[in-house]
Amino acid sequence: MFEQLGDFTIPLWHPVVVHFPVALSITAVLAAALWLARNKLRWWRMTLILQVGALAGAIAALRTGEAMEEQSEGMAMVDQFVELHETMGERAAWALWLSIFILIGMRWAGLRETAHAGVRLRWRLIAFVVVLLAALLVGLTGHIGGLMTWGVPV
Repeated sequence: MFEQLGDFTIPLWHPVVVHFPVALSITAVLAAALWLARNKLRWWRMTLILQVGALAGAIAALRTGEAMEEQSEGMAMVDQFVELHETMGERAAWALWLSIFILIGMRWAGLRETAHAGVRLRWRLIAFVVVLLAALLVGLTGHIGGLMTWGVPV
């Protein structure tokens, strides 16, 4: 039985890598909420690390999606949603990029603004909202991909 575990290959990586941006961006929202509430450097750092990981996963998903699209041509559900799915994936990646730049900028501004390592509440709130919006775009992209895979619920 165990020898069979190494006997298969994964022909398309898209269904595997798409889970990373979803999981990491949701976790980043939780870290951003903790940063918002506690203003501790470790939560800012964790939010940034998770957003960078989500962006790497989104880029991998975008790149592997091309092969998946080619293999799935002619399927009604795929043909119906593929352009929207690709567009939303690109927008989600841009939102992740934006959130990373905002996180870095706010941290830099926070260090310049105060003598301690904290960032003002209004800036942390803006960062939280941007991280949340990026996660929502990632989730919406995943939902559209799920519709393409499993169909529209009745």
